[in-house]
Amino acid sequence: MSIVSKPIPYDNSNEMYFLPNDPSLLAFNELTDLFGDSEYLSIGVEARDQDKDVFSQDTIHLIDSLTQMLEEHEVVTQVRSLSKYQYTHNDEGILATDDLFEEPDAVTQADLLNARDIMAGETLALNTLITEDFQQARVLARTEYRAGDNSHKVKIVTDLIHFIESQNFAEQGYQLRLAGNPVIGERFETLTREDMAWINPTMALVMLVILFITFRSVTGTLIPWLVIGFSIVSITGIQAYFAWPFTAVNSALVPTLIIIGMGVSVHVLVEFYHFRSKGLVPKEAAYEAIVHLFQPVLFTALTTSIGFAALAITELLPVKQYAYLAAMGPLTIFLVAMTTLPALLSFIPWLPKRTQTAFENDLVGRITQSIPEFTYRRRLPIVLFGALALLFSLFFVSKITVDSNFITYFKKDSWITQDMHYFDEHFKGISNLEIMIDSGIEDGVKDPAFLRRVESLQEYLEGLPVAGDANSLLDFLKQIRQAVSEDDPAFFILPDSAQMTAQLLLLYENSGPDEDLSDLKDFDQRHLRLTVPVINMSASQMTLLLTQINTELEAEYPDLRVEITGPMVMYNVQDRYINEGMFNSFSIALILIGLSFFVLFRSVKYGLIALVPSVVPILMAGGVVTLMGISLDLGTMIVGAMTMGIAVDDAIHVVSRYLLARSQGANVNQAIGRAMNESGRAVVFTSLILVIGFSVMLLGSFIPYINTGLFSAIIMGLALVGDLIVLPALLYMIDGKKDAPLSAQTSNAASSNSMVK
Repeated sequence: MSIVSKPIPYDNSNEMYFLPNDPSLLAFNELTDLFGDSEYLSIGVEARDQDKDVFSQDTIHLIDSLTQMLEEHEVVTQVRSLSKYQYTHNDEGILATDDLFEEPDAVTQADLLNARDIMAGETLALNTLITEDFQQARVLARTEYRAGDNSHKVKIVTDLIHFIESQNFAEQGYQLRLAGNPVIGERFETLTREDMAWINPTMALVMLVILFITFRSVTGTLIPWLVIGFSIVSITGIQAYFAWPFTAVNSALVPTLIIIGMGVSVHVLVEFYHFRSKGLVPKEAAYEAIVHLFQPVLFTALTTSIGFAALAITELLPVKQYAYLAAMGPLTIFLVAMTTLPALLSFIPWLPKRTQTAFENDLVGRITQSIPEFTYRRRLPIVLFGALALLFSLFFVSKITVDSNFITYFKKDSWITQDMHYFDEHFKGISNLEIMIDSGIEDGVKDPAFLRRVESLQEYLEGLPVAGDANSLLDFLKQIRQAVSEDDPAFFILPDSAQMTAQLLLLYENSGPDEDLSDLKDFDQRHLRLTVPVINMSASQMTLLLTQINTELEAEYPDLRVEITGPMVMYNVQDRYINEGMFNSFSIALILIGLSFFVLFRSVKYGLIALVPSVVPILMAGGVVTLMGISLDLGTMIVGAMTMGIAVDDAIHVVSRYLLARSQGANVNQAIGRAMNESGRAVVFTSLILVIGFSVMLLGSFIPYINTGLFSAIIMGLALVGDLIVLPALLYMIDGKKDAPLSAQTSNAASSNSMVK
């Protein structure tokens, strides 16, 4: 109990998704070390219908209220907005930096007219703080960057939302937009916690209903939760012991353990009640359940663990941690299901009449009993259809693409998705490419030759269709030089010498600005930073953009030492890791599970037969996804490896029972009939649990989480068809050639029965 006494934190920070020495993480950390905090919260303000533009008394007052609230917040280190904007100009021969509004909470119409005139020529503010048509404005708040922490993002966003609600801005006709890394971080954590708070209980309620329908007894309904509860506590304790936090990835761990634990428990209970209905006392029925299920349950635990463990080859740390924890889950469930569960069942003397009736002649039993004849008579079309499905799957699976876009992690009708589209449209996005340029020497940023090369690079970057106006030291230097040149636009140019650069920076510093330029140049004045906004795009599009930029750098700027980082670059690296990890993990899982099948059945033939209904559903789901034009992402990568392990479980039970019957002298039809009668019921109910259990995830908030539930439910449904229809048809086709036809077997059996009578 002491292991889990300390609450497990939530962490969705950059560090959480990368190994400690990852080059991309090191570059991002260097950006923070050189230039300070690098994350921004963006608030969009749109002019009301009754206003000419954002230069109205109410709007400026609103912007000032937001600015003051943010400036007073402990997480915010800098705020930029119209209400505190300062413009640099020539004031009777003296360089001056003055406030756009001296008293933002008491602006006059004259102040507003003057502000319009000033802002029309403010290059540093246009398309950054205000659009050129003056219809949109925004407040930019730079927030602290805390390594390995996400709580401060939740706090600032939550406090801001509460402030906006308390000020009744919506009632005044304003629709405010929120975006930026803090907003994304807050949404990930808040929605994950909300989902975990109700999806898990909902899934548990669904399981209770299914269990009661299956066993029609209180005992059969409640006992599986002992297995599930023990496994969840054990795995959560291991997570706490290793100090692994909750993330958006491992939020699926508890539902996964519930589903797997429920599936194994149902197999044990079905076997136990099967023997009880045949007249065995509880102790004997529990013993026989262990004897019949130990080997198949052991191998289902191993194959499921292999499927999860294969995910660990990815470089994404949360996926690694999820893989390790999820891989330990089935093994823990196996230990409890083969020891504690049968032991408890052996002490239950009663067998409810409803339970006994359910195991004698219910609908599921009649369906499983009819399967042998159905599949025998249609074995050829079934096998041919399965072969066509396999070919279809292989063709389209080869065309699978892996792509991700954090904007697609949220539902289309969610406010965060709509707000991110807003910033894409009006401000060229809220994500930045951070360009770090090393001059090579202290005070190197003052060198005019270096500055001109950087200017050329900046012009190239701003000329990209997907990019907006960069924030850089160069524009400040140009504006300062224009100001000291009597505000002549012809002098909006870079300094001519290092001495002039130093003088301009000194004049600016002495003019009393709030902006100290520390986020644009480092303390030693060796490095420059260009912050280039880009619209939101998919990972594949970002890869093409970065490739294009790097090609340009190699060809045209080999003399510049440039490093590109920032949130979009970090997301792009994550996508590359996903792309590499998905196919490798699936291949490893397939090979290891196939080998375990050969060991379990001691036969290559039966190992391959059992793999068919397990693998084809996954390939079919991948083919359908590709046909629909959907790219795979982190969630669907997890589905592929996870379902590989879970989908094989029922195939193991069916083939194990079939081979057991064959070893005892049964022919193919008798063996299939026994497999269906003894394992079919558990296969049906475990598949039903898996399909409905995963379907509950469709009610989640994240699209990857929803896709995980959708694809898993589809795969499990197809696996059920494969186990009950395709698998028997294959056995008839391969093993049935030496046996008498089913009709002859049936008539012989009938004759034998009549003779006995």
